[in-house]
Amino acid sequence: MDFIVATLQRSPELAIFLSLAIGYWIGVIKLGSFSLGTVTGTLLAAILIGQLGIVVSPNVKSIFFIMFLFAVGYGVGPQFVRGVATDGLPQAIFAVVVSVLCLFSVYAACKIAGYDAGFGAGLLAGSQTISAAMGLATDAFNGLGLTPDKVKDLADHMPVAYAITYIWGTVGTGLILSLLGPKLLGVDLAAECKRYEQEMSVGAPAGGMQSAYRRLDMRAYKVRDRIPPGTTVAAAEARHADDRVFVQRLRRDGQVIDFTPTTVLQPGDVIAVAGKTQVLVDVIGKYANEVSDPELLDVPAEAVDVVLTNKAYDGKTLIELAKTDFARGLYLNKITRGATSVNIPILAQTKVNRGDILRIAGPGENIAEAVKNLGYADRPTTATDMVFVGLGIVVGGLVGAVVLPVRGVPITLSTSGGALIAGIIIGWLRGVRPTFGRIPAPALWFMNSVGLNVFIAVVGLTAGPTFVAGIQQA
Repeated sequence: MDFIVATLQRSPELAIFLSLAIGYWIGVIKLGSFSLGTVTGTLLAAILIGQLGIVVSPNVKSIFFIMFLFAVGYGVGPQFVRGVATDGLPQAIFAVVVSVLCLFSVYAACKIAGYDAGFGAGLLAGSQTISAAMGLATDAFNGLGLTPDKVKDLADHMPVAYAITYIWGTVGTGLILSLLGPKLLGVDLAAECKRYEQEMSVGAPAGGMQSAYRRLDMRAYKVRDRIPPGTTVAAAEARHADDRVFVQRLRRDGQVIDFTPTTVLQPGDVIAVAGKTQVLVDVIGKYANEVSDPELLDVPAEAVDVVLTNKAYDGKTLIELAKTDFARGLYLNKITRGATSVNIPILAQTKVNRGDILRIAGPGENIAEAVKNLGYADRPTTATDMVFVGLGIVVGGLVGAVVLPVRGVPITLSTSGGALIAGIIIGWLRGVRPTFGRIPAPALWFMNSVGLNVFIAVVGLTAGPTFVAGIQQA
């Protein structure tokens, strides 16, 4: 045991990783519907390990915190710019109101309880579950011109208040939103959710958007004599427009031929039809006999993530996109949005935004046409564009470091705030022109989650020895 303690004291990097391992482990453990979360789990683990007297360079937490903020900005960039451009004023007013209420409540509580700025910053971060506030508060403490000992005292007080109030900040928010919120608004939450789903499903095919857009199967059929004379490819597809059935290839007199929507189908033709399995079996079978034709069905197909960048389709609903010419023969499997790749429901009235990633499946030729119209094929890669990440953080940090004195009060974004703004700008540019600044989802998760938790681990390790005293004091 003495060897382990001595090693952790001599090699604080090991203490950081131990804090992360324990924090991520206990953070996902659930008691009913409640869990501490990885941030609180890491903080508590680090505080416990910090009782051993671990000394960590403050530069470590600065590096990981600025990386975390850049990743946050990068992820919300497209939605942030879109929100400001469309309904920026109401959103700005709402943000100001919420920020003022939170800050005033914490300030009043600190005055009543006699807390210093360190406890106040922790109270704000924990009660509002805004872990990043501790990083910004640390930057602010360093810029106040206080003695190093005083700055350390303030920084050590933060995790005490944070750890205690974070639990209520998490549980309390859920209770208020689920129980008190609907009563204040006078609504039945379950009924409102059903109403919203119905509203967003207006215009959906009879089979539903999930099945109609997601199932892709292709079978070969020989056209029977009972087909109405003069039936074109377009007319045959139109009979099942709601089910999104498409003729992909056509064999006539033993030869695979090119065709257009106006091509008239003839008895004996063999067609490769793509659509829902149920439709192909139950409906198409009434007009044609299924046959085995491996050559006809040998159509290169793929599933591709497409970043939507075309302004013409920004804000369009899925039902509108489904009616475009380039959507013919394609099926939508998934929509993701933002840094954490939030899954957007696939409903008829769901609107897509610039920067959204649409996973579409279908024949290669159709995919290429859709990509040309929608934006950019985001092919899988593990490489991060570190040129833009590095320069973005540096330039943002330099801008944020500028101090503007206003009546003697220094106003600054700080290097951390500058990195956040840089992330927003680069994230937005990536959404508009996704040929540069790529950060794969796993790398973005690492910067976001691990970046914040390393910062939290260093805070906990540093404050560990004074944590118990802080609880006794405050």
